[in-house]
Amino acid sequence: THLTRSAPSNDNGNYVISNLPIGFYDVSAAAPGFKKATLTRVEVTVDSQVPVNIKLDVGSLNETVTVQADVARVETSSGAVSSLITGTQASQIQLNGRNFPQLLQLLPGVSTTFASGFSLFGGYGVNNSAQSINGSRTDTFSWNLDGADNKDNGGGGNNFININPDALAEFRVLTANYGAEYGQNAGAVVNMAVKSGTTDFHGLAYEYFRNDAIQARAFNAPTIPELRYNNFGWNLGGPIFIPKVFNKDRSKLFFFIGEDFKRLRQGAGNTWTVPTAAQRNGDFSALPVSQWPKNPTTGAVYPNGIVPQSAWSPNSAKLLDLYPVPNFTGSGGNLVFNTVQPLNTNEYLFKVDYNISSKNQIDVHYFRDYYTSTQNLTQLILYDRNIPGTNFSTQWTFVPNPTTVNVAQFTFTGNVIFERSGIGPNPIFISNITRAGNGITYPTLYNASPDLPTIQVAGLTSLTSTALNFNNFNRIFDWKDDLSKIIGNHTLKTGILIMRSRKNQDNVPPINGTFVFNTSGPNSSGNAVANALLGNFNNYTEASTLRQGWYRFSQVEPYIQDDWKATSRLTLNLGFRWAYMQPQYSALGNTTAFLPQYFNPAQAVRVLPSNGAIVPNSGNINNGLVLGGEGFPPQAQLRFPDITYDPTVIALFHNLPKGTANTDWATWQPRFGFAYDLTGKQSTVLRGGFGVFYERVEGNFIFSAVNNPPFIQQQTIYYGNVENPGGGTLQNFPNTINNSHYLDMKVPRVLNWSMGIEQKLSGSSILTVSYVGSSAANLSYQDNINQLPVGTLQAHPGVNVAALRPYVGYAEIYEYNTGGNFIYNSLQVQLRKQFHQGGLLNVAYTWSSARTDANAYNYQPMDSYNLRGDWGPSSYNRKQILSVSYVYPLPFWLNGQTWYQKVLGGWQISGVTVIQSGLPFNTIVQGDPAGIGISANLNERPVLLNTNWRGPSRTQYLNPAAFGVPAPGTFGNLGAYALYYPLFNNWDVAVTKSFPITERVSARFRAEMFNFPNHLSYVNISNTVGSANFGQITGSGSTPAATDPRTIQLALRLNF
Repeated sequence: THLTRSAPSNDNGNYVISNLPIGFYDVSAAAPGFKKATLTRVEVTVDSQVPVNIKLDVGSLNETVTVQADVARVETSSGAVSSLITGTQASQIQLNGRNFPQLLQLLPGVSTTFASGFSLFGGYGVNNSAQSINGSRTDTFSWNLDGADNKDNGGGGNNFININPDALAEFRVLTANYGAEYGQNAGAVVNMAVKSGTTDFHGLAYEYFRNDAIQARAFNAPTIPELRYNNFGWNLGGPIFIPKVFNKDRSKLFFFIGEDFKRLRQGAGNTWTVPTAAQRNGDFSALPVSQWPKNPTTGAVYPNGIVPQSAWSPNSAKLLDLYPVPNFTGSGGNLVFNTVQPLNTNEYLFKVDYNISSKNQIDVHYFRDYYTSTQNLTQLILYDRNIPGTNFSTQWTFVPNPTTVNVAQFTFTGNVIFERSGIGPNPIFISNITRAGNGITYPTLYNASPDLPTIQVAGLTSLTSTALNFNNFNRIFDWKDDLSKIIGNHTLKTGILIMRSRKNQDNVPPINGTFVFNTSGPNSSGNAVANALLGNFNNYTEASTLRQGWYRFSQVEPYIQDDWKATSRLTLNLGFRWAYMQPQYSALGNTTAFLPQYFNPAQAVRVLPSNGAIVPNSGNINNGLVLGGEGFPPQAQLRFPDITYDPTVIALFHNLPKGTANTDWATWQPRFGFAYDLTGKQSTVLRGGFGVFYERVEGNFIFSAVNNPPFIQQQTIYYGNVENPGGGTLQNFPNTINNSHYLDMKVPRVLNWSMGIEQKLSGSSILTVSYVGSSAANLSYQDNINQLPVGTLQAHPGVNVAALRPYVGYAEIYEYNTGGNFIYNSLQVQLRKQFHQGGLLNVAYTWSSARTDANAYNYQPMDSYNLRGDWGPSSYNRKQILSVSYVYPLPFWLNGQTWYQKVLGGWQISGVTVIQSGLPFNTIVQGDPAGIGISANLNERPVLLNTNWRGPSRTQYLNPAAFGVPAPGTFGNLGAYALYYPLFNNWDVAVTKSFPITERVSARFRAEMFNFPNHLSYVNISNTVGSANFGQITGSGSTPAATDPRTIQLALRLNF
């Protein structure tokens, strides 16, 4: 683009030119009495510090010595652990679904939880929460588009914009010890450089195509599900000029535009377990006599194992009949059916780069994503999801003098999620979504919804009925400024990030109701399906209404960084950052929290021991609940005046902070790194360092707090009957608090450290060997502070659980706390080699150990009084990972003239091979043998009877005899995530043929094969002890049992 910068060298000959756009540069040096020296094609990659040492020979300035730069260069100026994904890798390595986050698996330290890259395409756009780097949680990354924030700070695992790989010039992943200029999140930083226009016009048009006619059959699937997939688009870049008037030399103004479209119609094979015809008729005689259901009243076994129709609940029997009838005999279930999901995405991008002068440059980009799909294909109620996403950024680079650069940037990003259209019955199951339309007449608690409830029967696949889904309006505004100043051997940098987030979001509690049938409870027959027929539920949950929160937060992060060239061979990276992370709150003031210090036992309500109902007027129904702030804002008084003017609600204000969480001010983040050139020849470097990083608590901890009383009443009733879930009287039952949080929540803190050596090998190869470690404290998790002590239910037979709770008047109280920890240690090896003609080889190996007691932001330990009891392997970390990727142009007949040379020449082979250890997983038991009063939100683990837990065959992966149900009133002894899935390996291969059309126009044909050998890697195991399929490799609902079968994708690309 003819961009020119200059910089003086100091007395030691050192010089720095900072904040250069990516690209190839010619670097020239001159001094009186010496020949001018020029090093050509020096590549500057995203977020890199490129050492360029030039030797001047004695002679005249009129003489020039020109040398081409080496392709492979060792980084000698930074102690950060980072890896570059080049444009060649992004565009020429096949990506399953063309989802760029899949490229992260090419790097050391990256552990993936997805079975197929294609699974990243869907849901809420691109789901980036399927990768962990250096043991961190999967939602802690920073995703930046040309420096602009692209991360959904609500869920934390998604990008607002799913940028297509042909719009990426390259991206760099900073995984440890990076400088103080980066913050906002505590995990890896993914800096993506978007392509720009150049002095010449360049363009691309493409189409990728899949069809079930050329696909392999999935594991255990009788047929190949329907598949229609087309991914097509184009882009164009070049100069903007008016001949002889403006930008005549095409060096000032450039554009890059493009569109990308995906059209998917994807079938899925589903294997379910549904009640048999005999079970629907009350006949359980096929079971062993010892498993025949018992009369819950008398305890006697039903004669001949048959539950008489006179004992059935008419409403519950109709709920059970919502299940389709069995149509399959085999392993994994008794019902097989296919679903076809329509899913469309449109992406539009526009970028302008304007070199106003040698001192001023403006860069502007605008991305727009639009995603539409039909959801809940395996649930009772369907709906449409529409998600437009936006990322707009403008960046001004100002160079007042050769030693000073200032970069200011404003970003507006976010998305909108609409889920209120297309609501209707799923024809696989029902023709009417209402209870009345299906002849079901039981009385609900609040009459907030006329629709069918969710039904969960132990041993069967759940029938889910999602209530009206939420709308979401998410907007994030970022202002950044970074000032760089070179003083002697110091490159100083200081700056600030100011961030404001606005998110209006509905939260949908279970207004349809949820019935849970299992084998636990005083009204149990001993058989979950028989209980469903009798109508005897373990618990029933229902909420009273829908609410919306207006969530807000501000964030400010200043920093200072000094990259000090201490000697000609040693560089020190010294930095410091601080973060103000305001706890998120609702501007409507409609989120409550339960704080134990505000619970007065003398004001507690009384609960009937027989059924758990609250005795009317017996105490303070809002005992322990608090509101943030000093009062309701006017907009809240307009939206729900019935609550905001209630004096019993106004009494919940205690001058607490908005959001009822104190600000954690102790967020100091020192950073240190070093790079030492061992030989002085830029061929061997020793690097290391450490850093402290902070991560905002994920927003979901507050989003569902609008579902708390008094704004919403949600009750969980135990051991009742479907005919009258409320027990036949107008009684109130204790509310469940699903989202409370600790008042003094800390900001999660991550420390990482590393030491490694990087060696340039012969040719253009670089080998890196590193030790990388990290640890974290203050990780968020959820505990039930109203859990019963172990053995309580067994010690009080016949007493309803609600009467035994520590905080009487409430059911479960799920509190977000920040006491979780993790530790990670690893050996990481990477070999990179570039070939002539654009070929490359990348080999990454990781050997690691990661342990934690809180696997996710909402992780719930088995025993809320013993978080350390869940200390064990991280659910998202694989012990060993080998990743090999390559692009290899076949070296013959590249410019062949004969017909056979033209046919056989110009081919390229590329691929990705990943071989990795299986992920850890849990096994669980039905019911509540520990007697702690849990609901369906949590499962207890079994007893490990012997260490020989491996099963006898490939499909019977677990040995059922090795696992048992804990004795009543006790927990199992099996640790969290103590078992591992089998070895996972996947081989993706592509062949490409280039066809020159004219001197500047060419076509390229690609045939891509994902899971090329059609190898099965099992990813799902039935894990409920005592279930018919326990320990078997099996699917669950729409979850596959194994990786995708071989998938073939064909593509045609036209370049000019």
